[in-house]
Amino acid sequence: AGLTATLRLLDSGASVMLVEKEKRLGGNSAKASSGINAWTSTRTEAHANDTLASFVADTAKSALRDAGFSHTGSMIELLASRSEAAIEWLKARTTIDLSKVAQLGGHSFARTHRPSNGMIGAELVFALQKEVKRFEASGSLRLCSGCRVTRLLQDGPEGAEGAVLGVAYADAAGDEHEARAADTMLATGGFASDRSSASLLATHRPDLLHFPTTNGDWATGDGMKLAMNIGASTVDMDRVQIHPTGFVDAKDLDASTKVLCGEMMRGVGGLLLTPNGTRFVNELAPRDKVVAAELATGATEFAIVLNAAASKEAGKHAELYERKGLLSRVVGAAGLAGYMAGMRGAADAATLAPRLSSELEAYSATAAAGGGDPW
Repeated sequence: AGLTATLRLLDSGASVMLVEKEKRLGGNSAKASSGINAWTSTRTEAHANDTLASFVADTAKSALRDAGFSHTGSMIELLASRSEAAIEWLKARTTIDLSKVAQLGGHSFARTHRPSNGMIGAELVFALQKEVKRFEASGSLRLCSGCRVTRLLQDGPEGAEGAVLGVAYADAAGDEHEARAADTMLATGGFASDRSSASLLATHRPDLLHFPTTNGDWATGDGMKLAMNIGASTVDMDRVQIHPTGFVDAKDLDASTKVLCGEMMRGVGGLLLTPNGTRFVNELAPRDKVVAAELATGATEFAIVLNAAASKEAGKHAELYERKGLLSRVVGAAGLAGYMAGMRGAADAATLAPRLSSELEAYSATAAAGGGDPW
């Protein structure tokens, strides 16, 4: 959001000071892997019958909101109606490739756009920052990385502060500065990496404090706190989403921060199995439904299984995860059973092998028949 807003402003002729507390730009967006959801008027076989109304309805359902619900309904409709223009702008203004379109969790049609051979987050951040940094030479852009905004500057005497006039910030050395501006924009990420007792997560969703996160350690809600400190109202602060899949590192099983196993890994055909080798959910259901099904099993670890075709479709994603030691190649049900036997709560390999064989054969038969999935 910050890079996009900066580029749009620079293109319009504005001078921009971009303050980023990390040394690198991109935040959590750089970690994204599955794609960008958008409805487009270009029709293909994968979404020949898709409509904007269907996209709005799917989004509202995934957000656990009726499409006409108060502020949320109008926001969903706005985002959906402008999604095609956003995709077209990215393709026209940057070098980003968004040629792959897939149907992922919670969607009735293929709407998730991603590069043909890369990770959407890394590719998008690279493309955007490349265009943004072109403006440094002209002086239109002042980039302050490694700097942290400490408060918003306001007009008026203490106790009766008014309009925002800019920001106070600390540089990498800890020295304080002030920057005055006609307009100030906050474009920051979430707050799930702050687990302290006074954190936003503890305040709004204390029930989630024990879950690991895939957020970077910078996601501490700074922008929200800055706005709230001058009296800004908030909405939906309890809407913290639990993602169904994050990789378990065998070297650190209980790590509080994990690598996200992107939605796309299920979208290409990955199956979710319990440690006992049973499938228990429609992998393309909305995330909250998948999470609820996972919790209902009582298991703490699950296997995501891709066959050769799914792995090939996943492309760079599968290659990257395998290189990091998060995905392993096995041969047949026996090989999968040997791998899964090491999971917490799993049966032994001899018990797992025939069960896995039966489960995978049943799924393959259902897929070949074109429907009838019990989930």
